[in-house]
Amino acid sequence: MRIDPTVKKETLYISIVTLIMSMLMQSVYLIIGRWGISVLFGNVLGAGIGILNFFLLGLSVQKAVSEDEKKAKEIMRVSHTVRFAGIIVLIAVSLIFPKVFDIVATIVSLLFASTAVFFRQIFTKKNKQAATETVGSAEADESGAE
Repeated sequence: MRIDPTVKKETLYISIVTLIMSMLMQSVYLIIGRWGISVLFGNVLGAGIGILNFFLLGLSVQKAVSEDEKKAKEIMRVSHTVRFAGIIVLIAVSLIFPKVFDIVATIVSLLFASTAVFFRQIFTKKNKQAATETVGSAEADESGAE
């Protein structure tokens, strides 16, 4: 299956935001004196699963769009179940091996992808509003100039 360019672009965006937020989290752990290799491993595990979860969601949507409604719903249901099970396994692994994976760093970094999506929606909405206001004021200027 060929990966849609939009899925690639959005996954890259999620990856970049996750990397930036991961560096910030590592810095906070370092500043408060709680940094250890388990924080790094937990961060990598959580961020990796978060990005993979988003990528697999994108692939599922891409596949579902090309199917009829009943088949599309089934694809999305199965995708959600598998991705959720993966997250549960991730958290279980973090709990089973606390000396290897810091559970807080794992869970917090898992949420970075969702946070990136939230930021994207906010900034996209603001950019659309600014563009609409700019076009509206330009149209008003043009009609006033006539």
